[in-house]
Amino acid sequence: MFTSNEAEADAVHEIEQNYAEHSGAMAAKAEALIAAMARGDESWESARDDLSTWATASVTPALTAEAAHVITAAKQLTKTRSLAEAVDAEIAILTSLLREVAGANDGIRAAASARAARSVFDLHANNMTVRLVPLLAGESSVSLAELWTQVTSTATDAAPMNPETSTQTDRSPSTPADDHAHSCTCGESDGPEHPELDVRTVPHAIRHATVFGALDSVSSGDGMILVAPHDPLPLLAQIDQRYSGGFSVEYLERGPEAWRLDFVRA
Repeated sequence: MFTSNEAEADAVHEIEQNYAEHSGAMAAKAEALIAAMARGDESWESARDDLSTWATASVTPALTAEAAHVITAAKQLTKTRSLAEAVDAEIAILTSLLREVAGANDGIRAAASARAARSVFDLHANNMTVRLVPLLAGESSVSLAELWTQVTSTATDAAPMNPETSTQTDRSPSTPADDHAHSCTCGESDGPEHPELDVRTVPHAIRHATVFGALDSVSSGDGMILVAPHDPLPLLAQIDQRYSGGFSVEYLERGPEAWRLDFVRA
């Protein structure tokens, strides 16, 4: 990828990491809702609310700001106009799906809308970071760095005054952490069922950011299973530094095709 200057290259990297973190969080929250629905218990409602609260505080303001600045600028250029219009349509579809999740009165509809929202978000992230952003970064007539600064500023101003962007809240007494533990008569206990994030197909450059975004979404007492293509020792060191020992880690599988680790937030 060619950029017009170093500031543009830095902006590209920042946008990629930002989307990776949001993709990880979206995956974790959507899978938590889908898993709750699959179990057939009432925890899908809290998972729906968690996804909706996060989307309202983080995703919707970012998408609105992105459309106002980056997409608007891209529509002014002949070589990016068609792509920008397609990306703008994705934003409209994603926003509509997130509203459907928030308004869903049954688990099936909520889970289906969440799965669709995750798919559209992944498509949108790819079109932005792989297709549109590189084109803008190499275009001397616009400044991607300035546009992204405007996006972050606008998104921050538009976010709710006291957004519940963190899910590190106490669990309701009606939904203890071990509600969904293995309960057959075989005498074994598997512990709680945690949503799974498989990063084996995630590009290495954004893999860690994707994991951080997902872990940021894990509330106290909850967890997430990470599936990695190798023993993620450097990532574990970064997680320990980033969260100050806030997660316990247990290996569920150690290769050779996959390493599965269960993270539980203290």
